[in-house]
Amino acid sequence: MLYIPSAKGHLEIIDTEYSVRTAIAIIEDGSMLIDPVDPIVREIAPEIEGTDKIYSQYGLGLVTIFLPIVLLGKGVAWLASIDQRVTIDFLLSFYNLPFALLGLWFFRSILIKLGASPAHANFFMLILGICTAYWKYTASDYSEIAQSSFLLGALHAVIGKSRRRWRLASFWCGLLVAMKLAFVVLLPIFALFAWLEKPDDPIKTRIQNLLNFSIFLIPMGLALAAANFLRFGNILETGYGSQGSSFSYLYFQRDWFDYLFSTQRGIIPFNPILLMTLPAYFAIPKDHRRFFLLIISLCTCWYVLMCFWKSLQGGWCWGNRLLFPILPLLMIPFAFLNLGRKRTRIGLWLLVPLSILMLQLPAVSTKTHEYSVLAQKINDGTAQDVPPQLPGTLFLFFAKLSRSEPIYLASEIGVRSEMKISLLEFDSFYGFNFWPVHLMNFLGIQSGIAWAGNLILAVLTFMTGLILFRFYPRNAP
Repeated sequence: MLYIPSAKGHLEIIDTEYSVRTAIAIIEDGSMLIDPVDPIVREIAPEIEGTDKIYSQYGLGLVTIFLPIVLLGKGVAWLASIDQRVTIDFLLSFYNLPFALLGLWFFRSILIKLGASPAHANFFMLILGICTAYWKYTASDYSEIAQSSFLLGALHAVIGKSRRRWRLASFWCGLLVAMKLAFVVLLPIFALFAWLEKPDDPIKTRIQNLLNFSIFLIPMGLALAAANFLRFGNILETGYGSQGSSFSYLYFQRDWFDYLFSTQRGIIPFNPILLMTLPAYFAIPKDHRRFFLLIISLCTCWYVLMCFWKSLQGGWCWGNRLLFPILPLLMIPFAFLNLGRKRTRIGLWLLVPLSILMLQLPAVSTKTHEYSVLAQKINDGTAQDVPPQLPGTLFLFFAKLSRSEPIYLASEIGVRSEMKISLLEFDSFYGFNFWPVHLMNFLGIQSGIAWAGNLILAVLTFMTGLILFRFYPRNAP
């Protein structure tokens, strides 16, 4: 109910555009060659002999997901006699919803398997879905939502009791690697856990666990290697070119602190509810410590790897896109949070409204690209630094409450200047960033954009409060 009205109705992420173009090229031309969205990419992408086109550097898993949606969009566009990209982009702006719900279900089920009551698990599932960047990423076209759901799927399989659990873990890890090849770094950690999980098991059982874990990964690895060879003539080339090896200790020195605490790209300031998991780590029962050692190892490995990469935070994104896939994992200790303690309840009800009203609603209702363009124009015109993304987005949110056209004063964004900035050339910057608002703008009904956006915002605010109040476990121990 919250995710549907807060979807965007258009694509926001340049990475998604590459995958969409690839899907369209497969359908229309029987090829995966595309024109790059940014011409500069040609300079770093592997050169394809006989053409100036490129192969997308993004995971083939996303293209596979997009193919049926693109076909549906083309069919609707043909029936309505409109540009196919209007319908394709509209449908794709909702593609994260099933993956988000799947991830939330996995999260809830993991909490229950760890001993949480269904009421406790339901509430903290909602905390993840509403009070963190999970909402923003679901309502946009970030592929990290699918990545996080597959990672949760693997953990859900591992903690299960089924004899096929390592086969299931292999299945979800295979999908994860198909989405983003960098996740191969996590596979040895899963494999080591499969070997060491039960030290008393005979060697034969441990070997069987490893064989089961490889049952989907080996075919997926061969398929990806074949795709790389057919496209680039090299099984190790993924399309990133020189960027694929852009790892350095200098980047780690630059990023390790900011990735945690910065108001530009720190995972904690953008998800302050994470602070509530700290006391829960001390309450982890002995029976589950090995499982949490697995979680901590996965999160640490991914965090360190992303710190070593050249990207500052993952491009245009809310907070730190690179670390988002491990966000739900960091919240799994909520299974042991004692809501019967007064301090816990006070801390929770201080952070929950703060997270929703001052972080997630402003993030969901504004466009990341808009603040990026606005900040650049202010910096170019005043030579002053603009606030980091988190406070800057909050300034932009309050400025948009009273207008439909994207015209602002620099002083409204926290800069000491009365410079006026117009972003009228960007159609998607009018009003709040909800698909009904963009639809009104598309239909030329601009006079109602402001009230429509504020109405949706009011409904979302009311619904979040109602849902959390309804599902709060009042009989918590």
